[in-house]
Amino acid sequence: MKRSLIIVVSLAFFAMLGFDYAGGIDSFTAQPDGNGITLEWHSEIETGVAHYTIQRADIVSTSDYQDVGTVTPTGNYSYYKFLDSHVSSAPLAGQSSKVQPQADAYKYRLEIDLASGDISYSQTVSVTKPSSGVRRTWGMIKEMFH
Repeated sequence: MKRSLIIVVSLAFFAMLGFDYAGGIDSFTAQPDGNGITLEWHSEIETGVAHYTIQRADIVSTSDYQDVGTVTPTGNYSYYKFLDSHVSSAPLAGQSSKVQPQADAYKYRLEIDLASGDISYSQTVSVTKPSSGVRRTWGMIKEMFH
């Protein structure tokens, strides 16, 4: 009886940590903020989380995410805010850093790196950063000659 109770408690603990740990993120949002994109999320249980890696891709890419930063967990039920200030100079996924994005639409996800070496991902959020008038005009002029 005692041994089966320990097994049940252990299984519940591992289920709480989860091999699909994305359940440990209560909310994840992205919104334009000046020249960057602000990402915010709330955690639930962070036991075993080594760090969060913020990943970005252009909106048309299916899987070419780039790491844009890392955040160390601060404890259960925490609030996090990260500013991706490099979006205006971000290359399109899979292209050289000399190529500028044609649109200011991005998608983000959190890679949740566990101390055990397992990795899980949050939901994906999409955001469109308003383009400057100069950048929009230059993009339209370039399109006329291609």
